[in-house]
Amino acid sequence: MRACRLDFRSAPRCPGGGVSRRVFLAQAAAGVLMPWAGTLHGAAPAEAAAQPAPRAATGIARCKRYEFAEVRRALGGLLDELGGVRALVRNRHVTVKVNLVNTSAEDVAGVPLGLTVTVHPVVAMALGSLLTDYGARRVTYCDQLPFAALDEAAFLGYGFDLRRFNEVMDGRARFVNTRNRGAFGSYATVRVPGGGELASAWEVNRAYVDTDVLMSLGKLKSHVGAGITAGMKNLFGVPPSSLYGDDAKHGPSEDALDYRNATMHACTRKPFTSADHFTGRSVEGDHGFNVPRFIVDLNAAFPLALVVLDAISVIQTAEGWWLGSMVSVTRPGLLLAGLNPVCTDTVAAAVMGFDPEAGDRTPPFANGTNYLALARRRGLGENRLKLLDVAGLDVAAARFEYQPTYRRPRS
Repeated sequence: MRACRLDFRSAPRCPGGGVSRRVFLAQAAAGVLMPWAGTLHGAAPAEAAAQPAPRAATGIARCKRYEFAEVRRALGGLLDELGGVRALVRNRHVTVKVNLVNTSAEDVAGVPLGLTVTVHPVVAMALGSLLTDYGARRVTYCDQLPFAALDEAAFLGYGFDLRRFNEVMDGRARFVNTRNRGAFGSYATVRVPGGGELASAWEVNRAYVDTDVLMSLGKLKSHVGAGITAGMKNLFGVPPSSLYGDDAKHGPSEDALDYRNATMHACTRKPFTSADHFTGRSVEGDHGFNVPRFIVDLNAAFPLALVVLDAISVIQTAEGWWLGSMVSVTRPGLLLAGLNPVCTDTVAAAVMGFDPEAGDRTPPFANGTNYLALARRRGLGENRLKLLDVAGLDVAAARFEYQPTYRRPRS
């Protein structure tokens, strides 16, 4: 396997070959790192072809059950195949955006959330134990959760027990609910390099910025607006409810808990950020137009050093328990990991039986725009499978046919 590396030209680099997150954000704010400058919407094919898309390796491994030693062995093998992860995290603070979704109070017809909708805690523990073994000085797990608690209490319903995590992570784990500014005195404003199509900047909990390395730990599922949920869509949970949430009715609310349908799906109103960072180019009511573009704007602003995907036991045909009879539980028995989120999501789409180059409004992007193609045109990564390096299982051997999500009937 030939592992490709992102080339950020003259930017200072981490020992593992990646750009320091702090350096990236500083340079992006100054307009230095803008390989994806321009707009997504309306980029001509010739202009898109002129910008080479970064490529990096993705790995696939079989893992049939949520048994800690088995998951750790499989995931550790993948990270070793990818190369560079040990140097990337050594002596650094790592933040892991984990996919936990709306609430821990529901399940899928009695099947626990970790087997269906959310990242299983064993996968998160295995990743954390590897990172601390590699020398990470701290690992912070984050997501926006609909609970008043801002610490470990918010995570318990998902099976994320901080005590158990610290037993295998030498006491270096921390949980942060990022639904508001939390313990920080202010929000961080993170600009989209080159300007985004729907968002030029994001205001977020500083946990996503005051770190050295940002990772995405996702669940591999179908999605009605994005087509698939993998590493990139996981960043949809970064913007806080306090500014973007549906229950922040008349202004910012540190008590807000709700989802962001009005601001980031239907786009019927703007968030209550300190400045107007939304461009107004969204399409009201069209999730399939808005969600893919927000995904790309988020991934441009928050560069991911590693994506890990839990595809051991998942759902297909829908993204969550809230879609009722559309949800189908399935067991691919796989783990995926990659060094570039676009490349990793591309391999993931192919493993799901889909064409990552599929046209807009065709499966798996049946209800909207192919966000992987948008991301390639933006210069974030490569979505042409034939150009990518895959370690471990090849895609054909790993393929597990998912069903796409079709638009649910309007009520």
